[in-house]
Amino acid sequence: MTDEGKRMAKYAAVGAVIGIPAPIVGPFIGGAIGAYLAHRKNQRLTGRSY
Repeated sequence: MTDEGKRMAKYAAVGAVIGIPAPIVGPFIGGAIGAYLAHRKNQRLTGRSY
């Protein structure tokens, strides 16, 4: 797995854990937000989205 993929998975997991208090949609929204943050960080570090 690439560094970008590892970072994306880590941020998505953190976002999902943060979203657990909202039972149904919380983990999905949290995971999406975490993946978006990882995407932005990848763009900032590498200058490309993937």
